[in-house]
Amino acid sequence: MATNKEAPYAEFGKRLTELRKNAHMSRQELASACDVAGSTIVNYEHGTRIPYADTAVRMAQLFNLTVEELLGMAHPEIAMANARAMDQMRGINGKKGAERLHEMYAETTAQLAGGELDDEQLMELTLEMQKMAMIAQQHLNERYTNRKYQATVTAKAEATADAVRVLNDAIAALQGGEN
Repeated sequence: MATNKEAPYAEFGKRLTELRKNAHMSRQELASACDVAGSTIVNYEHGTRIPYADTAVRMAQLFNLTVEELLGMAHPEIAMANARAMDQMRGINGKKGAERLHEMYAETTAQLAGGELDDEQLMELTLEMQKMAMIAQQHLNERYTNRKYQATVTAKAEATADAVRVLNDAIAALQGGEN
């Protein structure tokens, strides 16, 4: 299956596929070398996920690259924080809910940016919008969930708070890079 060009990390998926093929490795060999499941490599190559820091370091070493070169990003720590937040959003809102939120803030960000924002400003706006969407979803869950399921809402509120902390850390890192 080819990389989905609309996947959030399509460029990384394409880059990883090329690196793996140039190294004459199978997906399973790469997975074993990086201590992850074969399905994880499939997700990376399809552009639906990016690796966490420890896996990215292993991959970069394997291909004799820096993590930045591997990820093709100026700020990989922010991209990884965004990936962790997306994973938490999936846990809170389910896969389809997280995808809808991701599409919504990506479209809105593009409309608001109008080509005027640089990459760091665009990333900061995206993270802020993602945070607002998560908080709004949590408020809806609290308001419209049957009392019988309030324990689930409480657990999701804790997950939302964790995700918001991750996003705040990413935003702080991004703002720290401007100084």
